[in-house]
Amino acid sequence: MSKSVIVIDDDEDTVRLFSEFLEEHGISVVGNGFDGVTAVKLYKQTKPDVVLIDLNMPNGSGFYAIKKIQDINPEAKIIAVTADSSYSTEEKLEKLNIPLIQKPFKMDKVIQIIEN
Repeated sequence: MSKSVIVIDDDEDTVRLFSEFLEEHGISVVGNGFDGVTAVKLYKQTKPDVVLIDLNMPNGSGFYAIKKIQDINPEAKIIAVTADSSYSTEEKLEKLNIPLIQKPFKMDKVIQIIEN
């Protein structure tokens, strides 16, 4: 059975490319958003298997959305996709048990993490 995913990033091209690639690989994209507030709304509406989320966005950062989504479902599978490679960001994500994919990313790695 294919996984369902929501893709959240403030860059519309990234969201479009990510979504197209995932769909081509049999992963169902059930929602797209461009900020943290929308991510939380989409999570509540669609209950996806996986959330792919950027960290640095307007109107609710990725960390804001991660906290809210984990409040809704502590078992939610969330994957951070960001260009922010600072130690503090990696440390925060590790404490939240969130895998990190660095931009620019390899789509094969994204598929592997979603499938597992």
